[in-house]
Amino acid sequence: MSTKLCLWFGLIAGAFVGLFMGLLHAMVSPPPLATTWAKLALDGLVIALIADALAAAFACFVNRLAITPVFTLALLIALVTGLPLGPLTYHLPHPLLAMVVGALLGAALGRLICLIICRNPKTFAVGAVR
Repeated sequence: MSTKLCLWFGLIAGAFVGLFMGLLHAMVSPPPLATTWAKLALDGLVIALIADALAAAFACFVNRLAITPVFTLALLIALVTGLPLGPLTYHLPHPLLAMVVGALLGAALGRLICLIICRNPKTFAVGAVR
């Protein structure tokens, strides 16, 4: 599988997590005192799962790729990207800064996942569906 697909999945998930967590932090006037790491990680995970599911569906539809390997890879990248970036981007002061930081770190995490998992060409063999 191409590392570009992993990079894009990580970039999209990280950008969405950063933007929405930054907006959540900016919209709540005084931040709630009971905001725990687990709640922020869960929020980041849900945002990353939704964003990567939509990105994987779009990639499969446009490029006519096999569905199972692409969605499995998107799920793994969403798990690795959403959990740490949720709490991290929540505490950044500006939503656009949170989006940029989330996108850069998400792209790096997506590429790292692809280098680890897609090392063997037969692990996630994605070809065109005929």
